[in-house]
Formats: sequence, C-alpha cells, structure tokens
Amino acid sequence: MTSDRNRKRGGYASCDHIPIPFCIIDTNGFILECNDLFASLFGYSRRDLTEASFLDLESSGNGDLIQKSLIKAGRKAGIYSQRLWLQRKDKSSFPAVVNIQPIHDERGNLLSRGVVIIDDTFNYRAIKGAEKDKEEMKRKERLKNEFVAIASHELRTPIQPILGFALLAKRGSITHEAAWEGVLQEARRLQQLANDILDVSRIESDNLKYEFTRVKINEIITHSIDSMKTELNKQIDVILDLDLSDPELRIDADRSRITQVITNIVGNALKFTDKGWVKIECKSFPEENRFDIKVSDTGGGIPEDITPRLFEKFVTKDHGQGGKKGSGLGLYISKAILTAHGGSITVNNNTQGGATFLISLPISRQVIRPK
Repeated sequence: MTSDRNRKRGGYASCDHIPIPFCIIDTNGFILECNDLFASLFGYSRRDLTEASFLDLESSGNGDLIQKSLIKAGRKAGIYSQRLWLQRKDKSSFPAVVNIQPIHDERGNLLSRGVVIIDDTFNYRAIKGAEKDKEEMKRKERLKNEFVAIASHELRTPIQPILGFALLAKRGSITHEAAWEGVLQEARRLQQLANDILDVSRIESDNLKYEFTRVKINEIITHSIDSMKTELNKQIDVILDLDLSDPELRIDADRSRITQVITNIVGNALKFTDKGWVKIECKSFPEENRFDIKVSDTGGGIPEDITPRLFEKFVTKDHGQGGKKGSGLGLYISKAILTAHGGSITVNNNTQGGATFLISLPISRQVIRPK
C-alpha cells in the first residue's frame, strides 16, 4: 500500500517541502496527501483530509466544476488552471485558482494529480472594488450630465421673460414701469435659482459650510414669516402659532440655513395656495431633545406620483394652479440642511386638502455632521 502510494505521488517524496497549499489526489479525486498549508487553508487537519474527497471542497457541495476541471486536466499535458469557489470547514467560501498537473507512469497511464491552490480573495476583492468604483464613476458622470442639462434649461426659463419684457417695452406695448416690474421679478427668480444651483453643488461635494450657534428659534421663525408678508396674497391668512412654553428657547443651529429652510417650506405653501390659509405651528419636546415646526396649507396638495421623490433634485409639483412651478431644488436643499443639523423633514397630504410639512430639529445637537 505504501509503495503504491509513493508511486502515485509521481516523484513527490513529501508535500511538506512545497511552500504553497498543495495536495496529491488519486484518479477518483480522493486526497492521498496534503501539506499543512493546504489543510489550514480549508480549516482542517492533515489527518481530516487524508483520503477525503477533493470534490467535497467545492463551495456548491456537488463537486461538478472540480470534476470537469480534473477531466480537462487529464486530456492535456502540463498544468491546467481554473478559477473556482471553494469551501472551508466552517462553510465559508472563497475564490481560488486551482492548478492541476496530471502525474503519469512510464506508459502514460494517469496515476494521480498534483493540485496547487492559490487563494484569490485579494484579487477578487480588488477587481470587484474596481468594478464598483467604475460603476460609481459612471453614475456620478450621468448625474452630473443630467444636472447640467436640467440646470441649463432652468436658467434659460427666467431669461426669456426678461427679454420679452424688454422687447415689449421697446415697442411700446407695455409701460416701462410694468416692464421693470416684470424684469425685477424674473431677475429675483434667476438669482434664487443661481443660488440654489450653487448650494446643490456644495452639498454634493460635501462643501456646504455651517456655523452652528445657540439661536432663538422662535425669533428666526417670526423674522422669516415677516419677511414674506410683503408678497402675500391677500386671500391667504398666515397663522403663526409659536410655542410659548419657553419663548426664549435656543437650539443649536446655523441661523441663515434654518432661515433658508423655513423660507423655502413656507414660501412653497404660499405659492401653491390660492385661498384659505397657511399655518405654522411650533412645539418643543425637551424630554425628546426635539423642536417641531409644522407647516400646513389649504392648497392643492402633493401629487401622489411625485410624493416618493419630492425631496430629490428638480422634482417639481405643478398643482394645476396657473402653471405654478418651482425649480425643484428648494426641498432637496432643505432636506440636506436639516440632515446636517441632525433633523428631518416629512410631508403628508391633508384629508381636507392641502399638505403638511413636518420639520424636526434637535434642541441640542449630539453630532455636528452626519456620516
């Protein structure tokens, strides 16, 4: 038996001197001998693997791929290589390069096979990582191109009316005063759009800066609402319900950015409400370290088809009210600002019409910037 085993080794006196995982298998795929590197790679002892089936080491459990590799290796001279997934004793799988060299006797009869296993986990992860990076680069390039295309279109939108007002005034079709009023309105819109696009660029490059201080939140809300009252539709009532349990309540926030959020949300409610009311309700929950701002309106509500995407870039909500639309950037920016504050924003349609946005902010921030 010993001499037969030595003969099947095909000149290998022992596997121990081979500095990589190595084993010898017979013509039926059973392991005649292996070195410690081979056994430890699979989590077994050498005794466990001696006379065990090499086919059982395939991750699929049926050994079909290894069997096919052994057959192919027996048909050609030299070393046959195949990438396979193999399985350790603990049932974990790993990619490997299996190199098989047939061992023949003097007459050319197949005696056994020498097998070298190279753990290919590092290369596999590197390749997968490179593929993932490539896909991510393609995704970012696609998003950038889409952003540039849509931003260019949005920037042209207010420019056309400006040119129109100028031409009408030049022809005498409208008064200069009316033309200037129209030009100023569209110029403000253009300025706001340019600012929003710049903010989006900063957000996506993680370069939007914040200056967190202890600010009086009721004061910020009041000033924000007051600044919008000059452009209010007289048919709309603005109801401000401040939390007076602590009129001087201070929270950790960037004053200008939170003002921007409130202006965006309340401004949208006013824009899409022709008549009725817009209500701003504030409530503090000190025990939960939370301050809520609820903005409700009696407008047209949010179309169901865009509700899941409402806080993405360039998603606009046309309520059929005179073709009113926004750029679709304000809500995206608002959500990013609130996330940076450790807060959140959600929206729901009201049963009786209109929509309600709920802004939640931490009173005291535990983390300066989210991961």
